[in-house]
Amino acid sequence: MAARMHLQSNIFSLLMIAVLALMPMTANAQLGVAAGLNFDDLSDITGSRSATYENSTGYHFGVFFDTASSPIALRLGAYYRDMGEVELNLGEFGQFFNLSLLDVAADVRFAVLPLPIVKGFVSAGPVVSFPSSSNDEFKESLESASVSGNVGAGMAISLGGMTLTPEIRYSIGVSRFMKDEFSIGGIDFETEDIQRSNSVMLRFGFIF
Repeated sequence: MAARMHLQSNIFSLLMIAVLALMPMTANAQLGVAAGLNFDDLSDITGSRSATYENSTGYHFGVFFDTASSPIALRLGAYYRDMGEVELNLGEFGQFFNLSLLDVAADVRFAVLPLPIVKGFVSAGPVVSFPSSSNDEFKESLESASVSGNVGAGMAISLGGMTLTPEIRYSIGVSRFMKDEFSIGGIDFETEDIQRSNSVMLRFGFIF
């Protein structure tokens, strides 16, 4: 538990650093906060030995800057994502690992069906994720960073001086999530296919 709290503290610090780095680029943008659930899927490991991951459910939260002054807008954000306990089945036995990520996203948003109070939008863009785990062996098997492509759709609902933005997002892993050679539980792996991370996210944001 102490190791997990220390890990979350470190990732929260990285989140704040990412936010400060984004601020000069978005001086005229609106500030927003967001949180939600994520339903994550890690592709199976194939190669010298095979292993499978069970789907996991977790949560995420973060901050973003939104330049929403035109039908086409840019949103830059940094989010902490907790995938919870990830189960890795190694054939005759399984192991559980906690897995969390710092996601840095750059979305291009396109307004659709603009109404006076409710405005729909679709979005797309890259996300760079920095995964980590309090389990040293599992952490060593992860790439230091991975890239995903994200698409999403949602609404911007005006509530007085604040805007609510419920949305659904789908993340498709582009780059390798785990290294091509690693060892877990005393078992050595040499992977053939690129092992990726995919995710569905339900997110609620507030723009101030």
